Amino acid sequence: MQFYYSDIITRFQDVLGTQKVIVEETYNKPDATDIVISKMISVKNFGDFYSLVIFEMEGLSVRFLNAYRIYPKLLDGTDISKMKPLDILAEFMNRYGISKPIQGFGEQKIFVDRKLKIFFPGILDIDKYLEEVKSIS
Repeated sequence: MQFYYSDIITRFQDVLGTQKVIVEETYNKPDATDIVISKMISVKNFGDFYSLVIFEMEGLSVRFLNAYRIYPKLLDGTDISKMKPLDILAEFMNRYGISKPIQGFGEQKIFVDRKLKIFFPGILDIDKYLEEVKSIS
């Protein structure tokens, strides 16, 4: 199996704490996985944090699109252990996603499918995320 990593993971893995070894562990031994259209979302509990990875399969290769290190405090008021990966991603994007103008739809958080309200992973309020992470450490 060949692994490919998006520029987001490659460029920000050290800053956001989503090193490739964590991404691969989440892919290989997930606690849960959701399939959304052609993408998969897996989550794994690492004790102090959860790893959430979005990827797609292309034959015998895996393309990792994005990965997040999510501390329970980031989603305060929710029990991550009882949530599906898609619900974790949706809650995370609700709190930290950035609205963008989408032609024909107006200003929104980025969606894969407007009808299903499925978030496209990738746009984050990095400053807010890092501020929250610092307060946890």
